[in-house]
Amino acid sequence: MTQPPNLVKEEKNQSAADTILGKSDLRRQLRLRRAAIEGQQKQAWDQAIAAQLIEIVLKKQPSCLAVYWPIQSEPMLLDCFSNLHRLGISLALPIVIAKGQALKFVPWAPGQIMEKDSFGIPTPVARELEVAPDCILAPCVGFSTDNYRLGYGGGFYDRSLALHPKASSIGIAYELSRAAFTPDQYDISLDFIVTEVGTYEQPKLS
Repeated sequence: MTQPPNLVKEEKNQSAADTILGKSDLRRQLRLRRAAIEGQQKQAWDQAIAAQLIEIVLKKQPSCLAVYWPIQSEPMLLDCFSNLHRLGISLALPIVIAKGQALKFVPWAPGQIMEKDSFGIPTPVARELEVAPDCILAPCVGFSTDNYRLGYGGGFYDRSLALHPKASSIGIAYELSRAAFTPDQYDISLDFIVTEVGTYEQPKLS
């Protein structure tokens, strides 16, 4: 997609600075950057992300969309997920099984009874049934120009995407989370990254 020249210049300067950092420091800096977004600005950006996400999902019409419960200043899209549910999209939420394992996805509907897991994240109380989503949303701490995702370091989403290779993958992030970093061996490039500025498709191999 085409971006305003001043935005491209700012991103290049910021990416050059980000490259100097190790991944742990980069995660910390990006999380602080995200947490510093002013309330009204964040709300406006969340609405812009939601509008684009709804457009993509309605076009794809997945049989099951894996969403996420926002934490640590991630884009707040719970209203968006409720709208998608009302439009007939079946939803699922991820459950952390154990360190080093892929996520388990369980059916979820807005208003369902929830409880917090060991990370303090609300999860459905009813979690016996496991589903295989054909579209997975992945919140990003950071993302690269090649649509690689920088997460919190647990590797849960990369393992999950490897377990569901046919599922479409959509990263959710703010534009200020763009950063330069080298993907690890098992990192998987996402099909789309959606920010408040626009939607980035995975670069095509020439």
